[in-house]
Amino acid sequence: MNPGVVVVDYRQTSDEQLMASCAEGDERAFEELVNRHQRWAYRFSWRMVRNNDAAWDITQQAFVRVYQNVQSFRQDCSFSTWFKRILYNLSIDYWRTVHRRTETEYQDEIAIDNVKADGHDGLCYRPLSPEKLARRKEVAQVLEDAMEKLSHEHRTIIVLREVEGLSYEEIAEVMACPRGTVMSRLHHARKKLVQALQSAGYQGTEV
Repeated sequence: MNPGVVVVDYRQTSDEQLMASCAEGDERAFEELVNRHQRWAYRFSWRMVRNNDAAWDITQQAFVRVYQNVQSFRQDCSFSTWFKRILYNLSIDYWRTVHRRTETEYQDEIAIDNVKADGHDGLCYRPLSPEKLARRKEVAQVLEDAMEKLSHEHRTIIVLREVEGLSYEEIAEVMACPRGTVMSRLHHARKKLVQALQSAGYQGTEV
């Protein structure tokens, strides 16, 4: 190895540092960003548009925009929040051009069940009865159906808060709206989900 060559461990490099390297023409830094974020970006997009092909298209377009705008990225910003905003804007374009606009409500991908694949809840393992498991599946389907009836804005805000765990301030930055608007939309979205459960004969506490 040439002693004058600096070896970069891209896996230990922050997103913001990778963006700085990209701005200097480092293609491997951009490849690391893609490898690091493409899976969750797809899942994030799918939760907003509910279409596999569209989610992949949005994900790919988002990385193209990252590459095209690497020079304008501010290093004091969070890459994750900036990238989520790109994904959000592309999903809006999708709904405007491909889908008819849904009613002004929204849905959620609320964490219905924290039980892991092996049946454990991560705290204290207690096997659920077949009846309780069946009921949880029914609740999940009710929420899934309610989700399809929500507007894009409401669906997105639920995903950002309940699935991605973003703060109100981060959501406001992603969606380019005031913090108060975020709180209001989130309140109404949760209310819609509870109403959907109650209409199906379930208690709101089962969300």
